[in-house]
Amino acid sequence: MNGELVIDRLGLRFGGVVALREVSIRHHPDEVLGIIGPNGAGKTSLINAVTGIYPPSSGSVSYRGTPLTGRSPESIVATGIARTFQHNQLCGDLTVRENVLLGCHPRLGYGMGKAALGIGPARRAERRLRGEVEPLLDLLNLADVAAQQAGSLPYGLQKRVEMARALALRPTTLLLDEPAAGTSDEDRAALVRIIKHLREEGSCSVVLIEHDVGLVMEVSDRVAVLDWGECIMVDTPEVVAADARVLAAYLGVDDTPRDLAPSE
Repeated sequence: MNGELVIDRLGLRFGGVVALREVSIRHHPDEVLGIIGPNGAGKTSLINAVTGIYPPSSGSVSYRGTPLTGRSPESIVATGIARTFQHNQLCGDLTVRENVLLGCHPRLGYGMGKAALGIGPARRAERRLRGEVEPLLDLLNLADVAAQQAGSLPYGLQKRVEMARALALRPTTLLLDEPAAGTSDEDRAALVRIIKHLREEGSCSVVLIEHDVGLVMEVSDRVAVLDWGECIMVDTPEVVAADARVLAAYLGVDDTPRDLAPSE
């Protein structure tokens, strides 16, 4: 079973600017938790604080009972948490397959130098990892472009490459930061399929931060709503979609969601 991620009264300040104010959320094992909110609500700040990129000003984060607050991003990855980024962080000159393989290396216990030289155990491990990567390429519909340079792909496919690389870490919890942003309807449909597959397979829990509220409502077991750095509610998609506070949070926002109800 995957672990529980507990965010307890988390605060984050940048000088005099309050990005997060006493945010408390529990992400239950084996669930898809959606996080929504208008622009500037603190969604990406939250995921950055959880993953050690920004040190919280107050509060705490724990995973499987282990405190994460104050730890480096690398040590947080080692606990079983992987993430994608709002803006792709790919090696554009490497192939799709090579980018995904990069996600495997933190699990190996040796440096990239030995991997590059193909010395002893490193060579055997590389062969094993290539076998692990192929199912991920299939799952994310990337097998046909696996030999292409990642930087040459359309934006939506690049998003999937980053997701595959995160999954190559074999995380028990996967944090997705706006994976549908700037992508096509086809990419969106693929993302829905992938998230539903991960939930049904039970290989990892998912936290989904996304502006596409209809997508979040479609795939999430529960939804947390942020507004001006505060978590105003956490509940099922049906309850969240009907809540007056959620409607008020989006009122007058330029990117008002096209549909707050779950997709049929």
